[in-house]
Amino acid sequence: MTFALPTSRDQVSLLVDWTRENRPADLPAAEKAQQDMHGELPAAVRKADRFLRFMDRRAEDLPPELRPWFWDGVTQALLLQGGDKCRWAAPRAHARARRAEADHGLPVDPDHHASHTLFVARSGVLPAKEVRAFQTWITQTLPPERAYPALTGLITARAAGGSAPAAGTHTLLAKSAKAAGVGEQEQSRALAGVLAASRGTAVPSALFTGAAGVFARTPPPAGHLAAFWELFPPGRYAKNDGGTWLRMLDASGAVDALVRGEVTPEAGVAGWLQRFVRLHLFVASGDGVIVQRMPPELYALLPRLAPRLRAEGRLLDTWTSGSGHGNLDGMLLAACLAHGIPVLIPPRTMELSYIKDSPHLGVLLAHPVLGPRAELQISRLHRHHTGAPPGVRSAIGFYPGVPEAVPVVRVRAEGCLSRVGRAGLPEARFALGELDDLLDGAAVAALEGIEDELAAVDPLRPLLRALHGGLPEELGWPAFDEAVAELGGPGGVRRLCPSWPVLTLVGADRAIAVDHTGRRDSIGFSSGKGEIPVVRYLDGRFLVAVSGSAYWSDRPGDTFVLAPTADPDIVNWSEQQSLRDEGERSGYRFAPSPSQHSVMRQMSDGTAVWVHHDYFERYTWHVLTGAGVEKRTSLPGFFAGGPGEGMRWDSEHLSLVRLPEGVDSPLGHKDGLSGLRAAVEDHHGGTGEHVLEGADGRRARHLVRGATGGPMGILRFPGTGVDLVVTWGPGYGRRNEAFGVAVEDDTLQWEVRTSPDSGHGDLPFYPPVGFWHFLRPRDPGSSAALRGADPGRARALVDAHSAEGAAGVLKALDEHLPGVVREEVRAGVVRVVAATAELGVRREKLVERVRADRAALTGARAPGGAGA
Repeated sequence: MTFALPTSRDQVSLLVDWTRENRPADLPAAEKAQQDMHGELPAAVRKADRFLRFMDRRAEDLPPELRPWFWDGVTQALLLQGGDKCRWAAPRAHARARRAEADHGLPVDPDHHASHTLFVARSGVLPAKEVRAFQTWITQTLPPERAYPALTGLITARAAGGSAPAAGTHTLLAKSAKAAGVGEQEQSRALAGVLAASRGTAVPSALFTGAAGVFARTPPPAGHLAAFWELFPPGRYAKNDGGTWLRMLDASGAVDALVRGEVTPEAGVAGWLQRFVRLHLFVASGDGVIVQRMPPELYALLPRLAPRLRAEGRLLDTWTSGSGHGNLDGMLLAACLAHGIPVLIPPRTMELSYIKDSPHLGVLLAHPVLGPRAELQISRLHRHHTGAPPGVRSAIGFYPGVPEAVPVVRVRAEGCLSRVGRAGLPEARFALGELDDLLDGAAVAALEGIEDELAAVDPLRPLLRALHGGLPEELGWPAFDEAVAELGGPGGVRRLCPSWPVLTLVGADRAIAVDHTGRRDSIGFSSGKGEIPVVRYLDGRFLVAVSGSAYWSDRPGDTFVLAPTADPDIVNWSEQQSLRDEGERSGYRFAPSPSQHSVMRQMSDGTAVWVHHDYFERYTWHVLTGAGVEKRTSLPGFFAGGPGEGMRWDSEHLSLVRLPEGVDSPLGHKDGLSGLRAAVEDHHGGTGEHVLEGADGRRARHLVRGATGGPMGILRFPGTGVDLVVTWGPGYGRRNEAFGVAVEDDTLQWEVRTSPDSGHGDLPFYPPVGFWHFLRPRDPGSSAALRGADPGRARALVDAHSAEGAAGVLKALDEHLPGVVREEVRAGVVRVVAATAELGVRREKLVERVRADRAALTGARAPGGAGA
């Protein structure tokens, strides 16, 4: 008996229809149950479990013979009502109907059961176990020639409804087909139909593997091949590497059809490949994801797809994942280059994964942009991998069978030579160390004459660049310098506590507050157990805090406990987080921060304070008001013009401050404001280079590298015309330092320390960068004299250092540059001359080492040598 399937929830009358036909005496009970079901149905949208419990009680009131029909009616009503919770409840109602049949040994109406189960399957909620139960029932009930098409129709409808086919679907169909006596061609057609209908579902890997075996024996109909290319799993990342899907595509003939141009994925071949890569760069693992390699089947597929990919011309992104994480797959990138597949050039800041295993490493190394990046990464392997061969440090040494490594290593070696001879002194020092690290035995053998090129490099050029471009010792903040001297020099300063525009320098038993006008005040204290207090100058008085208690300088006897509930503003001013506190390190601390923002940056236009944190969203700015931090993100009007087309603000490196009246900041200013606009390209293929602009329009481009941190401002060195990007020191280990990077060539010119906590006590001691607005030339005459240094005078200074050390340099200064009289500037000259002399000595040692290595290599190759 078959009843017409309803098309809306109001039409559901299955229980009453069947009862009227078969058990009219029970019609009143059926009508009451159906009425109750319709009455409660709307509530199932919100509380489906409660609805099912109510239906359980109603079913108990019915005769057993009515219960399966009651539950099937409930199933239909839930599906037609719609909504996630109703779809959750529908298969449970369906299962209750089958349980009622089994518990009471009731006969099953074949036509109704087949029709109703198909209805549930089309809705996409029929569990896989119900498919197996249906197969068991239908093979026992219907003759094989009817059972097979019914089962096939059910499985296909279920897949089309959005339910993933079961892993054993191919086996299920094969058994039913065998019983029905149908041939392999029909089995292949039926399985292909199921897969084609499974778009948007998570097709199990086992089913792809089984289907590949079926299709290898009996190809599926050509009409399904295009649909096979659209079987991406749902979600933003996969649960496997996709290899079984690719094997099925190949076995079915779908790949050959695509190569011949007979089928094309909906997004094009390049769009298909891009989506595959994004789905499979990461794989589900526990509650998160982990990175994974592309499957071998993809690499076998790429050369066959390459002609069509080249024809489409779309650039492939090899690092972006749908998971929200990124990973640059160097092996995939190299394979694409080898087959001429167009690719996006990844950002410079990204490292390449899996390149050491790539069979196309030579192609990658030969690429003009990616080759140097790959070579640099390979040459660092010995630092991180204990399995590296002893003494091997260069790409030539790691891959002696890859000839493309030689020219790219030579290019880097020549770059190091250029930096040693042309860059600032710190950069030259880094470059020489890099070259020393690069020149292992294999590199020495391949780079004929490299030692002679190094011997010809003149280290005087970095020295002249330092003298002409400006030494950090030439600039000072008089009030800061005087306070440092009063506390016993840089070693006597134990803390720097900003409350902008005031900076409090804390010594062992005394604190001094200074600002742009000079000394504000000072206070003595007893350090007691040796713990140095946090001391801030606030509203004309000092807050002195140590060991959980504090006092105000105008009431020293009134000590109070720093309880957060008492006065959170005072508590926040009393804290200093050292390396993690970016407001402290920058100096831009305008207001006490709420606890959730206490270690992040601040900026202000003089009317409001903004704090930077990921408490609400990742890397955003929020206004700090008397009521707390606004949840809405915002930026000061200083940034209203936007970063420009195709760019985005780099939120982490924006800054803004309203300067006190009369301050002429070397970081630039306009209309009383000084700040930094920092933008980067707003797409994953960007260079990673920052476009920087100061308040007065000064501009720079800067690439954040491992040797430097993020940008903080653009310093125009007075009297030189040289612009420097001021950056943080790199990493946690050097965050208490600031670097000056030349805008001209983006190379490091000088380093200073901006905190007593810095481990580099030999560097000049500066205030935090937020107070550099108050820097001015210490002695313009001494600075002007330095600009007159020429190669001859520079050589005399270095020779004097070699002969008599620092005393000799000071004597040579008096003779050759007598205008340099300021003590701090003279100390700066001694520092850079000593660095130049050290650079020369290290260069000579490296030349000698390379010559010795080459002699040893030559001897080993000579007749009778060790290598003969």
